[in-house]
Amino acid sequence: MRIITALAAMFAATFAAGPALAACPPPAQMQAAATGWLAGDRLPDPGVASMADAACAYAAFRGGLEAAMGKPVGVKVGFTSKPVQERFGVTEPATGALFAPMIVADGEAVSLSGSRAPFYEADLIVTVADPAIMQATTREQVAAALDEVRPFIELPDLAMAEGVKPTGPVMASYGVTPWRGVLGEGVKVAELSDPVANLAALTVDLKADGTSVAQGTGDMLLGHPLDVVLWLAGQGGYDLPAGTMISLGSLSPLTEAAPGIEVSADYLIDGKPMRVATRLTE
Repeated sequence: MRIITALAAMFAATFAAGPALAACPPPAQMQAAATGWLAGDRLPDPGVASMADAACAYAAFRGGLEAAMGKPVGVKVGFTSKPVQERFGVTEPATGALFAPMIVADGEAVSLSGSRAPFYEADLIVTVADPAIMQATTREQVAAALDEVRPFIELPDLAMAEGVKPTGPVMASYGVTPWRGVLGEGVKVAELSDPVANLAALTVDLKADGTSVAQGTGDMLLGHPLDVVLWLAGQGGYDLPAGTMISLGSLSPLTEAAPGIEVSADYLIDGKPMRVATRLTE
């Protein structure tokens, strides 16, 4: 309960802070979009032009999701790799909430029936050990406040309505469109020989039906995975208790998802393997 309460306060404080934004969509509009998305509809154009307006829009959208899925259990930090930033025309990350119904256990099948435009990618999760992580100012301080690094196959749903271009602000209005994510067993950060160096040197091989489709390294994430958390801490207003998940971003290009594919990702960090897999079904 402490984690849930603190996460709810975190998101409320984060998105309520700042000056009034003239281009912020009416809350009822974004809440209706959330209700429609949960029912299987596509996402309408939120009518935002900047990332600041998008953050305001997402506050109401997230509230609609929370009413159906409960309090957030983690944070997704998107737009953390150069290829993704270039694809969506942004120069900085954006955040969204992760909810418990979005998280699937390693090895479980994921039905695509509730999605509209699903993709998959190799991602990376770290979990919080010490809430003081949000006061960290160095990579070493971040690493000391982490519990685990865990393999994660994210399945975002770019469910935009026909004619809506998925620009950075549009995507950020919808929390960078998380939908499902398959979470594998991880490695304790304290057990790494040199957490800062090891996380940067982490490798991943993403496969579809056993065939490699993409490879990635830890330094794809803002130059260093721990810099994603430092960016998050620098935003202020976050309170992340122990156990909170932080999704650090894309370690591979987005690949279209389709039923019948077995998706797996093999990671290596400090000589320690991590693996996560799922089968996509109708």
